[in-house]
Amino acid sequence: MNENFPYGYDVNAYIDKAFEQMKELYPWAKKEMFRKEWSYAIEQENGEYQYVTYFKWKDGQIDRNVLNCDGEEFIENIISHHNSWIEDENPVTETFDVPASCRCSGGWYLEVYRIQKHKLGGYSAFVQAGNRSAGGSRTFFIPPAYFKLPWEEFLDKYLELVSPGPFYVGRDDIEKAKGLKEFLGY
Repeated sequence: MNENFPYGYDVNAYIDKAFEQMKELYPWAKKEMFRKEWSYAIEQENGEYQYVTYFKWKDGQIDRNVLNCDGEEFIENIISHHNSWIEDENPVTETFDVPASCRCSGGWYLEVYRIQKHKLGGYSAFVQAGNRSAGGSRTFFIPPAYFKLPWEEFLDKYLELVSPGPFYVGRDDIEKAKGLKEFLGY
């Protein structure tokens, strides 16, 4: 067996491994939620087996990409193609806005820092920040395993997840947010 193909040459084994890993963060996920535009293969290219991705555009055009990677990198590729799509399949049902003691630093302004509860289960943190000419947002899904930890350990892991800096919201802000602990089920 080739070390770059630890699960053999059946691409479905790698898709299954990617899905297993995704289920750790998104326990509500179903394989049917994967984006239909992506497909995968293991094909011979210049006499050697390679991982291959295909993306089908709306106009029918198909992009083929031969990856020079090992099995774990291929699995990570599959996950990256689908994780935001799967996140979008789980709508927000409740939110908790976390007040920040510092809303501006280095010309960047924190616009939103919100903990979100989702319809199919799970929680995420949504952060939006910007300056006069640029900005952006990011959602951090909180791994379900974190909720099995005592509150103090949960906070440590959570702050590691959203660091560095975590967008001007520190441990004190999280601890002082009245009702957040209960919102998170603690």
